[in-house]
Amino acid sequence: AIPLTMITTISILIISVFTHLLWVHLDANPPLYLHDSLLSITKSRLLYDNDFIKETSALRQRQHRRVLGNTHLEGKTVWITGASSGIGAELAVQLTLAGVSRVILSAQRKEKLEEVAETCRRASEARKKAFGDNKKNKKSTTTTEPFEAIVVPVNLLGGNKAINSAVSKTLSAVGPSGIDILILNAGKYQLSPALETDVDVVLPQVTQLNYASPVQLSNKLIKADRWKDQKDEKKRHIVVTSSVMGRGPNGLNAIYCASKHAIRAYFQTLAAEENSWLRVDIASPGATATELWESAVDSSSLEKNTQEGNASVRPYADDRTKMNVRRCAQLIISGMVGPAFMFHETWITRNPGLLWVYSSTYMPSIFRPINDLSARLRVAIWRKDGSDPLYIPTLLRHLFSRR
Repeated sequence: AIPLTMITTISILIISVFTHLLWVHLDANPPLYLHDSLLSITKSRLLYDNDFIKETSALRQRQHRRVLGNTHLEGKTVWITGASSGIGAELAVQLTLAGVSRVILSAQRKEKLEEVAETCRRASEARKKAFGDNKKNKKSTTTTEPFEAIVVPVNLLGGNKAINSAVSKTLSAVGPSGIDILILNAGKYQLSPALETDVDVVLPQVTQLNYASPVQLSNKLIKADRWKDQKDEKKRHIVVTSSVMGRGPNGLNAIYCASKHAIRAYFQTLAAEENSWLRVDIASPGATATELWESAVDSSSLEKNTQEGNASVRPYADDRTKMNVRRCAQLIISGMVGPAFMFHETWITRNPGLLWVYSSTYMPSIFRPINDLSARLRVAIWRKDGSDPLYIPTLLRHLFSRR
């Protein structure tokens, strides 16, 4: 018979290895992680960046993106807001590689949008070469329809007038075929304690960009493009980039968290009311390597410190906590092509972010005291150097250094 101590040791070892693998490799809720892995195996091939981005040819290690084939994204027209950088720009490129026929790119910075549009055009050509010409290859089931990247600059802080103009320009550009998929990705970050935030300045900006403008734009597009009138002809799709902070509170981010709770609630309600013809996906990323912190709304105390000569006090976050933006966009697209009943809401974040969202959702009584301690530590570190402390060792180091 096998000794009990040996069985116990082996069990502990197996559990330890399994826990380590989950902590290190799991970067989305398990159904999405598994679905993404299956897509990568069965419906994709890899395309290296220097096949369509000339600037990458000198890199020592060539980076690659996934090229999807045979999905319902092929031939679609997609409008993406917040498309000048970060997740929005990456979604545009990866959706092009997935076979969409037209992308409309919107944000404030026109020159950046033009750069993204050019990258998308090159990606489209590279995809055609990778899959071959349908006219010559009868076995191919992928589409090679003419690709178009359209730039429609818009300042979503401009309210109804700016949004009405953007909707009008977009629909004029795409013609009677209209928009098939709307991706609401624009957003602004807020980093400061609730009572030290200039709410007269920060609240209108964050609320307008993170909540009001997506609601206004989607509502006006649905009506102007007659989505509901055409519900018997085709089903439309909205993808909302929310945040894991839309699932619980987080110190230093009171207004940001509130805006993400609001947008999640609105679009889930819209989806419930119009589910016969409208699919809505709520993608909730955690910390991702984007320009989000560079454009964060500063608190008055940080601005005061900067004015007094401490130029180093700027919002930033430790890169060790952040997910690669390509991986984030890939997981969002994996959710888009999956069944709606499984991926109407997805959590996309590395640990400890994934553990944070699971505990806030399913174990609130345990989550609350841990989050209270985390909030106090985050505020204390922020006061010290202006950082957004997301890395657990940083929080623990500060906790024990005070004792």
